[in-house]
Amino acid sequence: MSVRSRFTRPAVALVAALLCTSAFAAPTQVTVVPPPGARFLEGQRFDIRVEGAGTGPYSATLAVDGKPVAFTSGAQGTTTTDGISPAGWGGFNLRGHAIRKPGLHRLTATFSDATGSVSVESTVQVLGVSGDHEGGEARNIIILLGDGMGVSHRTAARIVKYGVTAGDPNGRLEMDAFPGLGLVSTHSLNSIITDSAPGMACYSTGSHANNNQEGVYPAHVTNPFFQPRVEYMGEYLHRVKGTSLGIVTTADVEDATPAANAVHTGNRNAGTGIVDQYLDESSGNGLAVLLGGGRRWFLPATQFGSSRSASTDYAGLPADVIAGWRLSAAAAGASDPNRDLIADFKTAGFTYVEDAAGLKAAAASPPRRLLGLFGYGNMNVALDKVAKRRGTPLPDGTYVVDHYHAPNQPMLDDMAETALSVLSKNRKGFVLMIEGAHIDKQSHLMDADRAMGEVLEFDRAVGVARRFADVHEGTVVVVLADHECSGFSLIGALTGGVAAARSLPSDAAVLDPAVTPARQKAAGTYDAAGFPRYAIQADGYPATMDIDGKMLVGYGASGDRYETWLSKPLPVIDSLLPDAFKSELKGKTYGSEPVQRVSDASGFYLRGNVIGGQAVHTAADIPISAYSSGSDVWREFVGIQTNTDVFFKLMRAALR
Repeated sequence: MSVRSRFTRPAVALVAALLCTSAFAAPTQVTVVPPPGARFLEGQRFDIRVEGAGTGPYSATLAVDGKPVAFTSGAQGTTTTDGISPAGWGGFNLRGHAIRKPGLHRLTATFSDATGSVSVESTVQVLGVSGDHEGGEARNIIILLGDGMGVSHRTAARIVKYGVTAGDPNGRLEMDAFPGLGLVSTHSLNSIITDSAPGMACYSTGSHANNNQEGVYPAHVTNPFFQPRVEYMGEYLHRVKGTSLGIVTTADVEDATPAANAVHTGNRNAGTGIVDQYLDESSGNGLAVLLGGGRRWFLPATQFGSSRSASTDYAGLPADVIAGWRLSAAAAGASDPNRDLIADFKTAGFTYVEDAAGLKAAAASPPRRLLGLFGYGNMNVALDKVAKRRGTPLPDGTYVVDHYHAPNQPMLDDMAETALSVLSKNRKGFVLMIEGAHIDKQSHLMDADRAMGEVLEFDRAVGVARRFADVHEGTVVVVLADHECSGFSLIGALTGGVAAARSLPSDAAVLDPAVTPARQKAAGTYDAAGFPRYAIQADGYPATMDIDGKMLVGYGASGDRYETWLSKPLPVIDSLLPDAFKSELKGKTYGSEPVQRVSDASGFYLRGNVIGGQAVHTAADIPISAYSSGSDVWREFVGIQTNTDVFFKLMRAALR
């Protein structure tokens, strides 16, 4: 059977039907989730919620395929209903439901208030777990996500590392060598342009989510952690097979992409509750490895560098969530800004490390569970970490990583290797997500050199994963992105040389369209672009990004900036940092937005395409590369597919 026929949505119209039974008034905004068109793997758990706005008291009914089903929360004929709906709303929930019969299933509900009643309907689809690939079951799943990485990001990194001669690339990236290649659409539940939360969650749940939400469906509730849930890949496979879960990222671990593998929340920015849920619900997903930045969320609020606060936390997870998802009583949560979460992780059996030396020691003797927090916010980018390793300081003799209070951070490939050494101790297998986060973040900031360095670092982690798969049969590796960022485009190369570019007079005041800025004249296009040649050092990174004839990048989804075409000595201040750190960096001439870079003050001014200081995500399809050992699962990813298809293809490989 073809990939298309196995994953095509039902041909029937999946629309919500509204029927008012009162001639004068009725409740409004009545919905049932999961929404029409949602798809699940047989046995995959999800919550059903019926809600509406109106005048209490409220009541509701629910049926699945015509058979009445009882809610697990929501008192009938009251104004309080489930106790988590805001004033003016009523809500009724069925937590932890599952359907085991493949096919179309109809959810029908009624919602009533003092003025009338409304009926709503949603048709969802359940897919069987059996796959038709050749070879054995996939024991291990490795998802390598280059956040924001589009085709041009990959092309740029390949040119930097290998160059081109007479029209042919002189080498290929690790991800280029994967046999399976396809395209993935990246839309979210409520927009053609996704942010990273639903962008990752579609791969890990098989369901679309609203922007800024992960592992949940939209709902009107008093706390974003109370929203209706859908089961993650890591949760499902841990429940049925006993697998472990690993999350590795160069971002703050509370950030959208890492959290969208284990955390259920309607607010991707609720950092205190997000990191608490990693530990408090780890028994439900087998979390064994958590590596990245974000130490600020693990430190008591009274400690230097902490960002913990009651405003980003949650308490009192509903009792039916605890029961329906088989969570421990400790998972109910607490408003505890002074929690020492590192200590609690240690008590739960995690070995804790906080720098490259600690990670190296853990790799030498892999523990059963590992927590690594290598920065207070996001980790620093590859080029800034490499500068410290090489002993190549800024002009004042200092280093960016020192300014960020994280002088000895590991590289992503080191983190990947150590994670695999821990996870492979579980013979039942694992799910591992490895994120190159700054491809996206540096594209937002229109810092081309740092973005390209991030792809190089990410690709080294891809190589680690492939070599692991070659030794451990039954491993599937996919390389993809959650979305493309910035409309990253290779437009040409610098002419006239770097020294000449540095000596040009300021273009900042050249705003007359009739006058061409000198730096704009230096952009060589077509024949003038030639073949850039970067000198790659033994550590795998360029000696410098500022070479004569360097690649130039434009941005189709740009924000405001001044462009010099030269490397920026300092990055833009990371938004995911403690406030005290941001103040320190401002005092060291770091800018908060790309247009504020001191080093770019002489560049020519470019007004962005969008309001705001940064480039934005685009709706472009992204490439997916696939590799598998012991089977031909990689073939499943050839061609065009939706982002939610990826979940079902991986799960079917793991459950064959």
